[in-house]
Amino acid sequence: MVVRKDFQVESFGIMAELPQDLSPLQIGTKGYWQGRSFSLIGRLRLQWNAGSWTEWCADFGKGTTGWVAEAQGFYMVSFEQSAPALTEKNHNFVAGQKLNLQNEDWLVTDVKTVRCIAVEGELPFVAPPGWERSGIDLTGPYGQFGSLEITDQKRSFFVGEYAQFEDLNFSELRKVPGWEQDAEITRRQSDAIGCPSCGAPVHLRAEGLSMSAVCGSCGGILDSATPHLQEIGRISKTVLQVNPILPIGSRGILKDNLWETIGFMRRKDRWCTWDEYLLFNPWLGFRFLINFRGHWSFVKLLPGHYTDTTWNDQEHALYSREEVTTTGILGEFYWRARIGERAIVIDHIAPPSILTREINQDYNDISWSGGEYLDHQAVADAFQIKLPAPQGMLLNQPNPSKQKWREILPRFIFILLSYIIIQFACLGIAERKPVATANLAYQGSAEAPLATAPFQLSGLSAPVHVTANSGLPMETYLGLKGNLVNADTQQTYPLALPLSNYSTESHTFDEATLPAVPAGRYYLYFKPDASTNLPATPISLRVSRGGLFWSNFWLGLVLICLWPAWLLLASSSFERKRWSESDYNPYASSDE
Repeated sequence: MVVRKDFQVESFGIMAELPQDLSPLQIGTKGYWQGRSFSLIGRLRLQWNAGSWTEWCADFGKGTTGWVAEAQGFYMVSFEQSAPALTEKNHNFVAGQKLNLQNEDWLVTDVKTVRCIAVEGELPFVAPPGWERSGIDLTGPYGQFGSLEITDQKRSFFVGEYAQFEDLNFSELRKVPGWEQDAEITRRQSDAIGCPSCGAPVHLRAEGLSMSAVCGSCGGILDSATPHLQEIGRISKTVLQVNPILPIGSRGILKDNLWETIGFMRRKDRWCTWDEYLLFNPWLGFRFLINFRGHWSFVKLLPGHYTDTTWNDQEHALYSREEVTTTGILGEFYWRARIGERAIVIDHIAPPSILTREINQDYNDISWSGGEYLDHQAVADAFQIKLPAPQGMLLNQPNPSKQKWREILPRFIFILLSYIIIQFACLGIAERKPVATANLAYQGSAEAPLATAPFQLSGLSAPVHVTANSGLPMETYLGLKGNLVNADTQQTYPLALPLSNYSTESHTFDEATLPAVPAGRYYLYFKPDASTNLPATPISLRVSRGGLFWSNFWLGLVLICLWPAWLLLASSSFERKRWSESDYNPYASSDE
């Protein structure tokens, strides 16, 4: 390392060799960010007790120097600002704490001691070998990225934003060994490094980005952050004999991107056990593929800090809060994974989405991740393997009835409104119109039938309404039972008109309706049935045609709503079953 002071150049020391990595960035890479172009001129390789990352020094021109941090697949673009005054001492900073910096409230997301392990290119300051600092990562009130760096001599404050790889419009990138855009599923492995315990070859699949790897021969947990592996732990032979469903090194295409399985982790809470697979892509970073009883979720770490449980414009409901323990690890990880690692995991759901907050007190760190449910067949097709069918239910499993309800809802609303509009439109078209009237007389004998003169029904088939009215004396009844008869074909349509006049009930008016009677000449024919004390009585008949049957409308309405109603009931049943395993069940009674 050489340091320039004015026009003099002095030797400052020897830096450690930079570990090989699979980053697509390199000295000379150019980019474009928010209307400003930049080029990468130097980098720092930084390490803490559970992870590592790279910070690239970027020349934005006109004397402006910025930083592009590359960690876990995230990119943070930041610029140094004037350092704020602080009343807290370093050891008092804790994840979740709020700080007021430059009249804004910032949230502490993690606190760590950072050590510089290697340097390359040009830097605007001196970074001697083994240089250490206290790093406090922050999230601003609008999701900004912030970082406080504290040493014995200096305090620095950097503010910027999170970015995705494609947001930075990189060019002149390094070609990543074994990772071309059109790479086949087979991979050209990097040179293997010997395990310091047993000498077996250890293939690093995320070189320079992983912090630990497990030797597949002896079970040693190795520190992979430096070029020379060092054993930092060990797993049992029982764990070593676990055969993950997705083998370490297998590749698959998920969400239109190629991913490689580099790590396997088995975790448990007080209720159950599940498996988490760590996937890697040099351009996109890391993802988790989580398997629980054949159900799969595709999960990514989220930058910043989420406090309102909202992600992708969806509010997520609290489902569970459990202490989780790591019981097995294989492969490699971007942090120093170990057996027995504990964390508080808080899950929020908005199926098929899941939002998880993980609190690791050992590392003084709070991290958030968001994921979505994957059909097991999609995973099987991606990795070209056969997977067992899912069993039971997953907390973020999509509700099939709810999905179908959403699919049919536009059509259901269209059909329902159309049906109602047609019904009311037909009320005007199918107006009820008078056809004929007739006056008959009951002669006091049930033996004498009653008949009207023929009348004409015209037009298309339509309902016929026959109304009878009679001034019956008290305590008498008169039943008119007969037919509407086609005078030409003698086809009959039975009808009955019961009339009565009792002190408990008076019913001297009645109407009968016959549906869909075709056009033609008709007459009414009745055989009366009357009380013995009924004298001769006049009867008034009125015939009308047209109108609609409301009973048919209500029956049709029920039939239209039957399938949607069943879907809503099935959806409610599914949700009750989902939440029955949650401590925050919204369907539970106060006693439960």
